[in-house]
Amino acid sequence: MHAPRRALLGALPLLAAPGLLRAQTGPWPNRPVRVIIPFPPGASTDAVGRTTAAVLGARLSQPVVVENRGGAGGNIGAEAAAKSDPDGYTLLISTISASAMGPHLYPRLGYDPVKDLVPVARTCHTPNCVVARGDLPANTLREALELARARPGQLLFGSPGNGTSGHLIGESIHRNAGVSLQHVPYRGTAPLLTDLLAGRLDIVNDNLPAYPQLARDGKVKLLAVTSAERWYSVPDVPTVAEAGGLPGFSAMIWWGVQAPAGTPAPIVKQLSDIIQEGFATTEVRDRLRNYSIEPAPQSTEDFARHLEAEHKRWGEVVRSAGITLG
Repeated sequence: MHAPRRALLGALPLLAAPGLLRAQTGPWPNRPVRVIIPFPPGASTDAVGRTTAAVLGARLSQPVVVENRGGAGGNIGAEAAAKSDPDGYTLLISTISASAMGPHLYPRLGYDPVKDLVPVARTCHTPNCVVARGDLPANTLREALELARARPGQLLFGSPGNGTSGHLIGESIHRNAGVSLQHVPYRGTAPLLTDLLAGRLDIVNDNLPAYPQLARDGKVKLLAVTSAERWYSVPDVPTVAEAGGLPGFSAMIWWGVQAPAGTPAPIVKQLSDIIQEGFATTEVRDRLRNYSIEPAPQSTEDFARHLEAEHKRWGEVVRSAGITLG
C-alpha cells in the first residue's frame, strides 16, 4: 500500500465542515472520550498515551478513558480507531510503527492508515539506541559494524518484533553501513532483554529507556543513539552519525494523536490546540523525561507533513530490505 503524493495533506480538507458539528446532540464533548493506545500497558507508548489522556482530561469537561489494544505492531488498535464513529469520542495514540511503517509491512490491512485516519497533533519523540552484549569484542558502533562486516550474516541483531521501529531503524543503519546481520524478532522488550543479558544476542536496536542503567551497571554496551544530536538523558553516548561513521543519519521514534476520518474540523482544531498547549508545559516535560522522551508538539498541518515524510522514508526502507509481514 503506497500513499499518493500529498495524500496525508490532502486528507485535511476532508474533515467535516463546521456545520456538521451542530448535528451532534449537544456541544462536544458531552460524554467520555476514549483514547486507544495500540500497545500493551507498561511500554513507552503506554506512558505517552496516559500522559496524553491526562492532558485532555485536565482541559475537557468530560472523563478521558484509556483503552490498551495491542498487537500487530500497533495495527489492531489503529484499525479499531479507524473504524470508530468520526464524532470526536475516539482518538488514537499514533506511532511511527503503525502510522508510517505498518502500511508498507502489512499490505492486507483491514483499513487504510492514510485515508481512514486524520492527524490531530504530534506530541513527543525520543531516539532509539544501539546496544551490544557486554562481552561483544567491540566497544564502539564503528567497531561493531566492522565486526559485522568481517562476519556477514553471522552476528545476531535483536529487535522487539518484526516491523517495529527497532527492526526498521536497525535495518536502516545496517544498509547504510553496508553490513548484514541476522534479525531475531522478539515479542517486546522484556524477552529481548533476557536474551541480550544472557549473551544470546550480539546487537539490539530498541527504545532508549530500558538500557542506560544496564549500561551503567556494565551489563550491556550502549553504543549510540539514533537522534541527530546527543540525547539529554545520556549525554556521553554518541549518535549513530558520529559513532558509526554515517554522516547525516538520524531516526526518531514519535507519537501523536489521530482521529477517524470525517471527524469534524472544529473538534480536531480544539483537540490540537489542547494537546499543543499541554505538551508545552513543564509538568508534562518532566513527566515524559522520566522515560527519556521529549515533548515535540506539532499542529495538525505540520503533523500531516511529518506523517507524509515518514511514510515515504520507511516505505523505501521496507522495499529496499524486501521486508513483508502479511
